[in-house]
Amino acid sequence: MDSTEEPTKIGHGAHLTELETSWTTIRTAHIAGPEGQAAMGELIGRYHDAVLRYLRLKLRDSNLADEVFQEFWTKLLTHKLAGADCNKGRFRDYLRTVLHRLIIDHFRGRKLQALPPGDLLDPSQPDADYDRVWREAVLKRALTRLETYELKTPKNRYATVLALRRDYPDRSIDEIAAKLSEQTGTKITPESFRKTLQRARNKYFELLIQELRETIHPATDDDIEEEIQDLGLGHLYRRHLSQLEGD
Repeated sequence: MDSTEEPTKIGHGAHLTELETSWTTIRTAHIAGPEGQAAMGELIGRYHDAVLRYLRLKLRDSNLADEVFQEFWTKLLTHKLAGADCNKGRFRDYLRTVLHRLIIDHFRGRKLQALPPGDLLDPSQPDADYDRVWREAVLKRALTRLETYELKTPKNRYATVLALRRDYPDRSIDEIAAKLSEQTGTKITPESFRKTLQRARNKYFELLIQELRETIHPATDDDIEEEIQDLGLGHLYRRHLSQLEGD
């Protein structure tokens, strides 16, 4: 079904350390000219859905959320979010701080009596809504990367196999392999499906690491592992490690 790939450790592959981070994109987005415009477009596309969903969860008022959302993009497009420390840190922490400040300023500017539930004034306090939205955004972007990888790699079915396993969690491997055979018109044995699923999960984890590296600077292996645990994705890491040990 596909070429054999070795499981990837967090620090494996020099190309992962050479990727541009979201900090790099932020800096570039505030440069005049085509390069800056392209970077700005990338930022908007990357975080648009996550930002809007978070604001609606936090504010519990879609109209008010849309107002703050418009303020966010206006400030971004007019280069008023360029003062971030671009030398270190997690981009998700920076983005959360920006959104919290916008919410607070919006409430104060409109002289609204009460802020939304939760302590928006203390960035050291956890924000379950934000963490959940960010985690889902990261997982979705990693899946998009996997889908792109499948499209660009002949005879690769990693994204397809993962989707089938996700959509039919209660079905046996034999049943899912038969469904894939029906979809593709090619005989897929259960063993072949099982091996492809294993490789697909490894590739997905590799792409997840790649996604996380682009949101942290600097991004050491320890930083990535800590981020995985903080986002509640330790189960994916443990499964990946067990696969490495099994090989």
